[in-house]
This record gives sequence, C-alpha cells and structure tokens, in this order.
Amino acid sequence: MKTELRYSWPSAEGVNPEYIVNFLNACEKADSEIHGIMIARHGNVIFEAYNAPYAAEIPHIMHSFTKTLTNTAVALAYDDGLLDLDNPILKYFPEYEPEANEYLKKCTIRNMITMRNGQERSVGGNEWRPLKTSWKDAYFKIPFDKEPGKTFMYSSGNSYILSYIVQKLTGKTCRELVQERVGKEIGLTDFPWMLSPEGVCSGGNGVSLTTGDMLRIGLLYLNKGKWNGKQLISEEWIDHALGYTDPLDPVDGLQYNFHWDHAGDIWAARGMFGQTCGLVPALDMVFAVTAADSGYQAMKLFQKEVIDPVKENDGRLITDGTMDDILKQKALRMTLEGKNCSVPGHKEILRKMTWTPENHVDGIRKIELCPAEGKNLIYRMEDDRGVHEIHAGLDHWIHGTTTMTGAYLHHQYEQPVSKIAAIAYWTAPDVLMMEWRYPEMAFWDHVTLTWDHGDVRMDRWVNMNSQDLKRPTVCMKEQ
Repeated sequence: MKTELRYSWPSAEGVNPEYIVNFLNACEKADSEIHGIMIARHGNVIFEAYNAPYAAEIPHIMHSFTKTLTNTAVALAYDDGLLDLDNPILKYFPEYEPEANEYLKKCTIRNMITMRNGQERSVGGNEWRPLKTSWKDAYFKIPFDKEPGKTFMYSSGNSYILSYIVQKLTGKTCRELVQERVGKEIGLTDFPWMLSPEGVCSGGNGVSLTTGDMLRIGLLYLNKGKWNGKQLISEEWIDHALGYTDPLDPVDGLQYNFHWDHAGDIWAARGMFGQTCGLVPALDMVFAVTAADSGYQAMKLFQKEVIDPVKENDGRLITDGTMDDILKQKALRMTLEGKNCSVPGHKEILRKMTWTPENHVDGIRKIELCPAEGKNLIYRMEDDRGVHEIHAGLDHWIHGTTTMTGAYLHHQYEQPVSKIAAIAYWTAPDVLMMEWRYPEMAFWDHVTLTWDHGDVRMDRWVNMNSQDLKRPTVCMKEQ
C-alpha cells in the first residue's frame, strides 16, 4: 500500500503563500522552466503544482539525482557491514590490480563517493549510454594520475563502479535493493533504472522518478533516515552523506559530500538541467523540482524568495487565508502549452506529402506529412531505427506517444517509447513550425518545414543539451 503524504496550507505551516508566488514568478523571469514542484514543511506538503503537459503521475528523467539512490544503496550495504568506506576499490576488482599504479591502489570507496578518485578525466552519462561494451573496462582504462582524496572531479563513472560493487556484494541491483528496503517503505513508485551492457544499474544517471518520489527521498534524508518511526538508513550514514560528519572543503562555494551538496541553508541532491531536491533543516522544509533549467537558477531563487523571508518572519505570520487560495488558483492554471496560432494565408496540407533527403543526415531516409482528422497533422520519419510518427494538433496541442529518434539532442537518452505533447502552426505562409514536448524529460524540440520553390528544408533544434543544440538542415525533394 502506498504511503500517503500529509497535506496542509502554506499559512498553516508558517509560510506566507506570497513567497511561493514570488518564487514561481522569479523562475519564469529567469527562464528556469519548472515542470513539477512540491514543497513540504513540518512533514506536510504545502504546495504542489505542474506545468502542463507535465503531471504528478508522469516520471521525469532524473539525470544525476540518480546518484542519491546509488548513495542509498551503498548506505544499505554499509549498514549491513558488507563494506567499509576505506576499503580500496581494487578489493572488488582484483583483475585490474596487476597493472594498477600507486594512485589506483590507494583509491577507496570514500574517494569514489566524494568524487575525489584521482582519475585523469571525468565520465558523463552521454559518453557511456551509447557504449555497448563493458563500462567497467572503460572506467579502468582512464588513468589514475593524482593522489586520491585530494582533488574534486565530478564523474558519473565513479557512481557506476559503486553500483557495481553493491551488486557484487548483495547479489541485487541497486534498484532492487533500494526498492525492497527503502522504496516500499516510503512509497516510491516502481521506478525504472537503466542497466549497463553488464546488467548493472548505471549508477550516475538513468532513473526516472515523479516529483513526489523526489520529495519522499528528501523527507527521508531530512529525518535522518527514519520514516514513520522506522530507521531505514542509519543516522551515521546520513550524517556522512550530508557532511555533518567529516565535512569536506567547499569547491567554488559548494560543499560536496556523499552525492549531496551544501550552500547557504540548502543541502541538495541535483540532476542535470535542474532536477533538484533541497533540504532546509533550519526550517524543517523539503522542496523538489523537476525542470528544464540550464542555468540552475531555481535553488538560488528558492533561497532568496522563500527561505530568507520565512527565516526573517518565522513565527510572525498573519494571514486570513486569501493568499492560500490565490496560490492554489495559480497552481491550477500553470501550463507550458502555449496558445500558438497560424498566420493567415498559409499553405494547406490537403494530401500526404513525401520527401526524400538529398543529404543523409542522421540516417534519415524519408519524411512524410499527412493531414488527419480534427485539424491534426501526422509527421512521419524513417531512419536507421525504423519509422516514427508524431501526431500534432494544428493550432492546438494533442498528447500521445512516439518512438521518434532524438538521442543526439537529448543527452543521449533514447527511450523505446516516449510520451509527447505536440502542436503545429504556420509562422509564415511557407513555414510550418512544430513544437514537441516530452513530459518525461527536460527536453523539448522545435521542428520547421520550409517550402522554397518546390524544395523543402527540415530543421530541428532543442531547448538544451549537453551536446549539439541543433541538427544539420535536411534538404529534401518531393517524391
């Protein structure tokens, strides 16, 4: 049975709703695009909202927030006495010892989990996701050229090796272990976790969670590993993870501990493009945000617009509840599905149109555009992965699913089937624009078809990415 969260009003928990309104407005001005947000104080959820097409029940790719679950899996192995923080990693991978130098031989679990392993370079998930061979071998091919424990260098490769160690020690993947021992207790959804070619959870990334799942994890860590009176993770581990015990020196103003960083009043577990769970122990508060936030502004804005004024006015809140209702109404109206309208005098798509690319970009073999019932259009693309369709409403949004290729614009994530919200509209008489929003990801694409004297050009670009933001133009002729 799912553990239900308790709900309350902001004002009932000493938070002026106006602060949350100010935070949402500040995020919008800063182009910090919130997809889902939950805030809890004193164990009660005081605010929850989603920008359509994102929704409470739709899991969102977490990117490096995944490392918090790897940290939790390592904690469970530690609490069971299966490992020690000062164990050398070669204890678990003796096959690499004959060729190991002095730095690799010294590298410990503590060095890995604090991102101070001494390797020459870091590894990002986008590098390994397309890799079909051993990720473990790929990791140990990177030279260890520094004294472990001395230099901070963020790397998802470290988290993969920790995931591998947990699986060797427990006989269970990190997902199985965490869900069995923690997830079922705190009410996590049955979350997916990407596996490597070796059948090991990817460690540094690859988990999809709802905003509510993130909040539950934050509440567990805020409460020192305890949930409804039951100790799920030892308080000793939580103190290490948050840096209460053996705090590490800050790097660029941020103290990084066991996959949690600390700045100001916030201890945060974060993922690329703005996925954030923040603990505010001083206020007994947790917030969780899924987002498309390339500037990572939301955490700073939450400190400024919510935490600072609550601290200043805590215990002196006077309200008649009016602002609670204003905040509630704002939450109900939140949407990112813009009301776009076509320009007058545009082309009409009255029949199926088929084009063959002149230049074989991204393995694209054929593109089709078809009219459909209800003033809808079907965009169809054939490439090396197969045939993919997106149904887009003409001047209105429609929701569906797609297999559309996109890893090259989406941090190398390629889901077999993705949820999608899509709209098509004419920005000029001969230019059809499509917007594709993927509610399970931080990414959304723009695609244009431009008619030019019988030829058509297709352009595709994305809101944010770790690699290219735009694909080369595809020039096409009608069949």
